[in-house]
Amino acid sequence: MKVLWLCNLIPPQAGEILGISGIPKEGWVEGLMTAMASKASEVSLAIAFPVSEEHDGKRDTFVIGEDFEVTFFAFREDTVHPETFDPSLEGRMNRILDEFHPDVVHIFGTEFPHALAMGRAVCGDDFHYHPGRDRLLITFQGICAAVAADYMACLPDEIVSSTTFRDTVKKDSIKQQQEKFQARARNELEAAGFAGYLGGRTSFDKKWATRLGPEAKYRYAGEVMRAVFYEPLPTDITRDVNTIFVSGADYPLKGFHILLRALMDINWPELKIRVAGQNIVSRNTLKEKVKISEYGKYLGELMERGNLQGKVEFLGRISAEQMREEYLKCGIYICPSSVENSPNSIVEASLCEAPVIASRVGGIPDIIEDKKECLLYDCNARKPLDEVAASLRGCIEAVMADPEAAKNRAKAARRRALKEHDPGTVADQMIGIYTEMCGRDS
Repeated sequence: MKVLWLCNLIPPQAGEILGISGIPKEGWVEGLMTAMASKASEVSLAIAFPVSEEHDGKRDTFVIGEDFEVTFFAFREDTVHPETFDPSLEGRMNRILDEFHPDVVHIFGTEFPHALAMGRAVCGDDFHYHPGRDRLLITFQGICAAVAADYMACLPDEIVSSTTFRDTVKKDSIKQQQEKFQARARNELEAAGFAGYLGGRTSFDKKWATRLGPEAKYRYAGEVMRAVFYEPLPTDITRDVNTIFVSGADYPLKGFHILLRALMDINWPELKIRVAGQNIVSRNTLKEKVKISEYGKYLGELMERGNLQGKVEFLGRISAEQMREEYLKCGIYICPSSVENSPNSIVEASLCEAPVIASRVGGIPDIIEDKKECLLYDCNARKPLDEVAASLRGCIEAVMADPEAAKNRAKAARRRALKEHDPGTVADQMIGIYTEMCGRDS
């Protein structure tokens, strides 16, 4: 059974062959690819992914494990402007389909124009090879329509309507960012309409599958984390109860401003906040002042108001191994997003037995249980910031007041994550979906 995956990012193994360094890892794809190595007798796998113009059209292979050979196809796409659909992408998808001749096409995520281009190519009716609608599976990652709806994430009106020099030059104000997601949502809707199968992991995914692709068959499609998160826990874990770890803060949807507002009203002299991701708040140099966004400026103002400037450290892009270290040593992992379907960061934190606090939004309540495995706070992107921040603050104070209960919740979360994200089980689930799509007995 020949299966083609269409992914948003370059697998590290392919990046090494192409000479592309500094590749951000799409952990669920990498984890599932490794799990698929045990199914080499059942699946012949190829992966297609976007690159810059210099690597367009390149094809090669790499090996996972001992002998699982994976073919890859690189195609040119402007991923910096994902709100703009380039019609020539469809021709690049046709080229890949003609060359690999897959039985099944699996698109990971609807966020980029290549998802729509592949949908059109799979369902075309000209001289190219077209597997057809029943052979197309799209599994959800971020859902652009949901992101667009809740993008403002409790931001005050005066911040939403303000812009910096950088925002004006790049046409990338907070409102314009939302409009770009609205454009991406229109492409997403058309792409989902081509799929015979839609896959997800939560009731949130299923709800959106019904809206975006009502004629498609919906199937549960689990996710595998990167291998390092399944390693046995160290016996000598020493958590810093004064450290909060956050896995992203670079745009409003991630809700970092909600966390900063919550922390303003807690007397916590020893507090440290460690953030995986770029520093968008620094204004120490003229260059940084020119490049700062309105959202970054607002975060900086919140940090000043709460006397938090020296307590926040941005770590930049870090590896899976470094992420694991952060999860292992933090006192609390917090996911304050205003919308999520099934964030891998929560699963990763759970596998590392980090106490988790998260917003009660999207599919989060489906992947981790409130009060038993974590603490969830009430988050509504249309409510005032102070009200939502107060709910988050209550959860933080509850963890501080009873660290033993937090520890027990974290242990329960790890047990669940190990079961629901077992690589072999998830690989079997995917093989079952592919087999069904091909009309074969599993």
